[in-house]
Amino acid sequence: MQAAVLGWLTSLLASTGSPGAELVGRVVPPYPDGLQDVGGSCVSDSSDPLRVCEYAITLLASAPVDAPGEPEPRYLIAGRMAGREGAHARWQVTDAVPYPDAVPGYYLQFGTCRLDGQDDSRVAAIVRQHGMQEWLKDIAWAGRIELPAGRFTVLDAKAVDCINEAYYGL
Repeated sequence: MQAAVLGWLTSLLASTGSPGAELVGRVVPPYPDGLQDVGGSCVSDSSDPLRVCEYAITLLASAPVDAPGEPEPRYLIAGRMAGREGAHARWQVTDAVPYPDAVPGYYLQFGTCRLDGQDDSRVAAIVRQHGMQEWLKDIAWAGRIELPAGRFTVLDAKAVDCINEAYYGL
């Protein structure tokens, strides 16, 4: 299963004109085609507090087909801070990858994963959240935003684990 998802996503990333390509270069929000931001995390390659949110990983979803259902994840985007509009950040999209087909029981997690046992806030992973172990290792897909380019690279899912946020009541 993991190899199939990884292969599928790798082929999408390698192709030109892949879904999500129309997002790259846009400054968002507003988001196109009924997409909405349903979560994200700031990332940086600097320890300077003024640069803590220089880049971001964001999950875009479409509105649920059956209201009041859950939004349907569509894209994972990387963006570089393009300024602010009032209290809201605006991002220039530097990369966009289609969200892999949903696997029941798996959810996107970012900012709390490790690569080869080392904390790495630039890793995003689709993780099965189960059990009471400290680290979750059942990863369907993993990627990392490479800075300063702001592009995703697909990772070997076996090299990634993410903290179980339910472990010890975290």
